[in-house]
Amino acid sequence: MSGALFVKRYDDPERCAAAAAHHAWLAGLGSGVRLPALVARGARHLVFERLSGRAPDVGDLPRAAAALGRLHAAAHQYELRAAHLDRPHTTSTGLVIPDFASPRQAALHRAAAAAGIHGSVIGAVLDRTAVPVTFYKDPNIRNYLVNDNELAVVDFDDLTLAPFGYDLAGLLVTASMTYGRLADQSITRCLRAYRVAVAPQICSSADLKRYAELHHLLTLRYLGRNGYRHPWPTVRPWPDPSLTEPT
Repeated sequence: MSGALFVKRYDDPERCAAAAAHHAWLAGLGSGVRLPALVARGARHLVFERLSGRAPDVGDLPRAAAALGRLHAAAHQYELRAAHLDRPHTTSTGLVIPDFASPRQAALHRAAAAAGIHGSVIGAVLDRTAVPVTFYKDPNIRNYLVNDNELAVVDFDDLTLAPFGYDLAGLLVTASMTYGRLADQSITRCLRAYRVAVAPQICSSADLKRYAELHHLLTLRYLGRNGYRHPWPTVRPWPDPSLTEPT
């Protein structure tokens, strides 16, 4: 880090190149969401402008949800309208975005087995194909910066296809595991802010709950680290759907 710059380093040149390509694609969507400018790159590092701000607190979550919605809506409208969740999609810039299930299937089944959840139920959620497609970009609450005037989205390491609402569920899970149980009003405001950006009929409450359980399984291994202090089962803001029944 130097002056008004932030340097992110990578052990793997392929990961570095992928993060740069992800950033370029997201920046080209015209969503109106603030991203840090990528000002230079090397084989194993990216140099971004340093944005001032802090991680969102609970009161900032609707702003983060709205930013997600604007990014997701722009991606669907301009790039992913013809995409399918069950196969990779090549964008107009040549970026290949992996499908939804393949990058997370093995990790989910391992976590589900450890948690006593039947793997076929995970598959029933992952294998949804006849739904509008957008993307996943690690929605961890720490990947947003808030200041008095705006909210920015940072971290561009991971990108896959995903259904609408999947990243919103991840935002709510990581916020709950960080700050504790969210009030019903906070969940309602986040869902409303997201739907205003994407479309009222996209992302049902039932879908949000199912996707949250996937994020819970994928985040289990980080409990006690990286600010995750609260186990999801103790702070889940709705009755436990637990993925015990196929959907």
